Amino acid sequence: MITGKTTIIGSMPQKTAAEALTVIDKHPLTIPAWPQLPRRSFKEAMIPQYSEGFPGIVVDETQKRIWVQMNNQLIDSMTGFFENVVAENLDAFAVSQEYAAGLYAFLEQYGTEKLSLAKGQLTGPFTFGLGLNDQEKKAVWFDEQYRDVVVNGLRMKALWQVRELKHIADKVIIFFDEPILSALGTPAYISIRDEDVISVLNELAECLHEAGALVGVHCCGNMDWGLLTKTKLDIIAFDAYFYGDKLALYPDELNAFLKRGGYLAWGIVPTGDVEKLRNETRETQKQKIAELKKLFIEKNMDRDLVESRILFTPSCGMGSGSLNENDSELVLKLLAEITQ
Repeated sequence: MITGKTTIIGSMPQKTAAEALTVIDKHPLTIPAWPQLPRRSFKEAMIPQYSEGFPGIVVDETQKRIWVQMNNQLIDSMTGFFENVVAENLDAFAVSQEYAAGLYAFLEQYGTEKLSLAKGQLTGPFTFGLGLNDQEKKAVWFDEQYRDVVVNGLRMKALWQVRELKHIADKVIIFFDEPILSALGTPAYISIRDEDVISVLNELAECLHEAGALVGVHCCGNMDWGLLTKTKLDIIAFDAYFYGDKLALYPDELNAFLKRGGYLAWGIVPTGDVEKLRNETRETQKQKIAELKKLFIEKNMDRDLVESRILFTPSCGMGSGSLNENDSELVLKLLAEITQ
């Protein structure tokens, strides 16, 4: 269903939704996705964008800071939060236009037609919970009660997004962006166990599967890729340009993942190195894909699975690094040429 198709990770460098969608329209994706615009507003940055409705949240746009204020009022706000979770009140977990201008423009643009596929995205629970601190600068993930807020809140926001995207698409794909997974195992995160990662991601995947969505996780660094193959995810999105050889070290795990119906989303267009991006062409991209496929097969991955369970993305988002608007157009142009 999605083999060989293209989509983006999420963020773009444009400052307005109209500008971002104009570029996407010029070089269409075969899996359309809404653009995140972190340069438009701090509220569209990775953690703030999905923080609305979370108890204790304080957003300081001037200082570009976000934190959870742990105080006596937090318990009361948590009570209301979990009442909405239990009641499955998705409207209470909406992402507003102020925090996601690209989503609303995307829904409006495609509101009069029905797409076969559409992609949405959220910050993953580990990146969110380990990247969001309280007023004492301690990650809220290590507070057991607030960890439940993070997981349940993001689950509800994902379900809300699926509901909204289903208005314009027959099938919805949701990616959870989890760059922090590349740091697991380091001293700062040594307490995060593999079984914790599998359990939380499975909880999210199962819930979204019930809502009819496909679920992926994107990590733009290197990590224990075998860990993700043990989950119920449908898609593993990785930086194929810089870390494809690292993924090839897990042939048995990946074969099993692909055999059960999983897909690999190859982040083949480099976004983390602007000079490399500007030197990429249709031919260099074709060569890179062929070299990686050859490597995977040499490492005993099943040739048919490598060929048939694949889709293509940029290596990461385009809006948080040094890429400019012209660079983002080049990224989309290269992706479009892959499908041609």
